[in-house]
Amino acid sequence: MPSCSAGLDELVPLVVKPKTAWRLLACSNTKGYELLAAGELESFLDGRSRKITVASIHALIARRLAAEKGATAERARSRPDQRRTARKPDGEAAA
Repeated sequence: MPSCSAGLDELVPLVVKPKTAWRLLACSNTKGYELLAAGELESFLDGRSRKITVASIHALIARRLAAEKGATAERARSRPDQRRTARKPDGEAAA
């Protein structure tokens, strides 16, 4: 029966350096620091080394996906339904 506990080979980092965070987010150095300045990512200094929490990277992605899903749903609601029956000028349904 498989064990639920993670072994040493399966450790997932809790924090990463900015360069690694930018690779994970597929963004530039400038965009990454803009995200930090805007409070989109959580970070702290460990001595002189900046560390970014992996949880905040996951949260950013989740927020972006939710916003995209909401925008897509809003666009779908604002579009007229393409499947409606065409109407004749006098108000009768077309055959």
